[in-house]
Amino acid sequence: MIDWFKNNSEPWNWTLIGWLGAVLVIIGYYLNANEYITSWIVWMIGNAMVAVYSIYKKAYSTAAMSFIITLMNIYGYIRWLS
Repeated sequence: MIDWFKNNSEPWNWTLIGWLGAVLVIIGYYLNANEYITSWIVWMIGNAMVAVYSIYKKAYSTAAMSFIITLMNIYGYIRWLS
């Protein structure tokens, strides 16, 4: 495990964006399952972070999916407000 940290050439800020985005998406699922409106905000931020990280990693299909899901999160949030 320690060797992975020493040999990983990816800057920490990108690694942090990817992991934080993934954690926020999981938290968003939990919040949504418990019917908290904040789930949509958490999902928006998490999916946007995953999308940005995916572009950095050149995983364009994942980036496109994450951006589309972010738009769906915005739609869901607006629907819950009305």
